[in-house]
Amino acid sequence: MSAADQAGDGRLEIRFVDEVMYVGGSAVDAGKLEGKSWFRGDPAAWGGSTVDNNTYGVLPRQIEGSPVVQSTLLTGAKDLRVIGTETVDGTRTAHYKGTVSFDGLLAAREAAPDEETRERRIESLDQFMGLGISDPLTMDLWIDGDDHAKQFRMRAQSDTTRGDTTGGPLDLTITFLDINQPVTVKAPPAEDTAPLADDAQED
Repeated sequence: MSAADQAGDGRLEIRFVDEVMYVGGSAVDAGKLEGKSWFRGDPAAWGGSTVDNNTYGVLPRQIEGSPVVQSTLLTGAKDLRVIGTETVDGTRTAHYKGTVSFDGLLAAREAAPDEETRERRIESLDQFMGLGISDPLTMDLWIDGDDHAKQFRMRAQSDTTRGDTTGGPLDLTITFLDINQPVTVKAPPAEDTAPLADDAQED
């Protein structure tokens, strides 16, 4: 991940292995790692849902939740429209655009036709709240020929103040490079990781 508001060149590498999150890269404060290369966050440290998540400022707030769920936020848009067809990462896609508000997501949840849809929309509402933003959220969504989200972009004004970071413009783009492909993710060596919770307790 590249983040313009992070230190250094703003690069983070994030791995999830057996529900444990590992974060490394030049954007991590090396002074807090005490010679290690990675932070480690067990589920109890970083939370299970968006509202509960707390990576103690290591991750930008906007990616503490699930990007898969965030890509469904447009279910609450009342002005959803098709912009046209575009190619994203070599894939032909349909480009949708709309604005989302808390009230719109709440109404979408109440209008859900079945329990499964309702649960998905509850997750979307949870993600919206966890972003710590003001209404409205402007969102672009690119869908491929198999009805998979290929890319989405979110823009809003963040009200969240955490550590040295104050509220300001949010502009986040996530591109899905592969879907349902086999992948192997290895955990960093245990001796090269520092617990997130320890850093939080020191602060």
